[in-house]
Amino acid sequence: MKKKLLAWFLVGLSAVQLTGCKTAGRSAGVRAQDDYYEYINEELLDEIELEATDAHWDWFGELSALTSEEMDGIIKELSKDGAAYERGSSEQKIKDLYECVSDTQNREQTGLGPLKPHMDSIRNAQNIEEYVDALARLSGEFGFSSLVGGYSIMQDKADSGRYTVYMTYADTLIGKEYVTGKDTQEYVAMYFDYVKAMLGEFGMTEEEAQNSADSIEILLRDICDSTLNTEQLYDPSVVYNVYTAEELQQLYSNVDVEQMLKTLRIDGQDQYVVMDVEQAKKINALLVEENLQALKDYSTFVMLNDTAKYGNEAFFRLYEKMENALYGITESWGDEKNWMQLTQELLPWDFGVMYVEEHFSQEDKEDVEKMIARILEGYEEIIRRQDWMSEATREKAICKLETMQVKIGYPDQWPEEKDMMQVTPVSEGGSLMSNLLTSMNVSIEHSLHQLGGKVDRSNWDITPQTINAYYDPQNNEIVFPAAILQAPFYDRGNSEAANLGGIGYVIAHEISHAFDSSGALYDEYGNYNVWWTEEEMEEYQTLSQSIAEYYHNYEIMGVEVNGELTLGENIADLGALTCIVSIVGDDKEALKDAFSQMAYNWASEDTSEYMLYLLSTDTHSPNKVRVNAVLSSCDEFYDVYKVKETDGMYVAPEERVGIWK
Repeated sequence: MKKKLLAWFLVGLSAVQLTGCKTAGRSAGVRAQDDYYEYINEELLDEIELEATDAHWDWFGELSALTSEEMDGIIKELSKDGAAYERGSSEQKIKDLYECVSDTQNREQTGLGPLKPHMDSIRNAQNIEEYVDALARLSGEFGFSSLVGGYSIMQDKADSGRYTVYMTYADTLIGKEYVTGKDTQEYVAMYFDYVKAMLGEFGMTEEEAQNSADSIEILLRDICDSTLNTEQLYDPSVVYNVYTAEELQQLYSNVDVEQMLKTLRIDGQDQYVVMDVEQAKKINALLVEENLQALKDYSTFVMLNDTAKYGNEAFFRLYEKMENALYGITESWGDEKNWMQLTQELLPWDFGVMYVEEHFSQEDKEDVEKMIARILEGYEEIIRRQDWMSEATREKAICKLETMQVKIGYPDQWPEEKDMMQVTPVSEGGSLMSNLLTSMNVSIEHSLHQLGGKVDRSNWDITPQTINAYYDPQNNEIVFPAAILQAPFYDRGNSEAANLGGIGYVIAHEISHAFDSSGALYDEYGNYNVWWTEEEMEEYQTLSQSIAEYYHNYEIMGVEVNGELTLGENIADLGALTCIVSIVGDDKEALKDAFSQMAYNWASEDTSEYMLYLLSTDTHSPNKVRVNAVLSSCDEFYDVYKVKETDGMYVAPEERVGIWK
């Protein structure tokens, strides 16, 4: 991508907003009334050239890359300064971990290293009992999960003040949507060439690797047929299935559940939540002696795949080649960039502390806090005018707004995992693989420490240098890391309306998630608790179905947008624009600022391969659709731009959609 030109676009953003500058380009002369996304972004997108190392460009990625480059600078400085730092300090950990990552000779000599005994226990299992025990020991110590024994300790959906054990689903490798999709079989075939190559590198003969890859594919397709799709995973009524240990034994009749839970160190709980019951039944049916070799091969590959980035060069190159081909990337980042990325991934909170020290503005935080207060008030007004909701339900919804927790910037208390994570340098026998396992073990120990305790709602699950934001239904909270509080999302030099269309739209989107198809099922305390009347739920479902059908009308690359998969995000987008428009009011120039900033923020470019991946798996609609579909359902947009029936953006009034009008 052309960094200097992108910097110019940031500087000249107000000109783009106010004039929609027209230059010769991909869609010269496009009208706002026909394609607003192109109208605002045509000049920018004409200047974006995806490099051979990139599958996707958007502002989230652009800012993430800039942030990552700043962290790279820290790594470079520490790796060359020759200084010794106090053990356990962020500087010591970053410096020594980067040495482990970049010491290719050490990585070659280490190979699987400390992971090899666990891999051997899988390969040498003589029966299903030994196989399951090997998986449980891996999961219990490091969190590795392939087919059975995987778990997460999270807030209880029915009682968000406590932690509970969720028995997680199997690793479906390339994913159900790819495995079962009609347009993705070319990529599935490519993926199994990768499986064969990985097993060959592991030491199998070509014939053994092919046979193993074939057996893994048979298992995978069988498992995926019984696996929940992505949209179902967001539905608490589907994934919140409470079992006692005795009932878990009945579900996994081919497993010694009592022994497995002890090995996992999660025995003695009064309940366990099974997230995908039908898949669990399928896994249990597959856990028979005649499948033993295929099961061992499956788990072997999962282990190799999970650790490939951290292993020797051969495994890493195979992994990188597969991932790049899947996303349409034709060139590697290069060793140094990969090494720095791995260093950042394994020490996220240490880099977070450094980022905050350099970049966080208290003034910006206070400004955004005021904006959030206005947006919450705007939502209250919207909810009060919904005549399909009873007064009692409206008050419950408003209570959810009033009790919503807001987190901006960074945590008051840094997560204990930061200090728990210690790095052993090469000079003391450390390696990238051993430090990876330490990191994974830290996560497990931290989770087990939480089990049985009260939920600390002040915890953060996202680092301050992350360019993102989210709503957590179980804490009824919105979270905005420090790094997203920058242009083009937020800029103190922008007009108030432009900032409302920028970071304000993101804020409103996240608040909308409190009332989307999933979030609406949680109360103000974060408990799964349907607080709507039966009639209201029926109306909500009717409105939701109209939204899903509306988005099915949009196509990208000839592929229809999946309105069910993207429903929750589409509800949030539609609600966000309704809220922002209600705050801006009748000022048409201000509305133009808000509309254009929103559209500008969602500018993106993708390889065709990556777009196919997004269309198959992403719960968000493609960015162009996120802009045009939402604006085409906004009455004020028609008024501001004088949209007529003959225009491309026109949608008949009775076909315009949204939960919150």
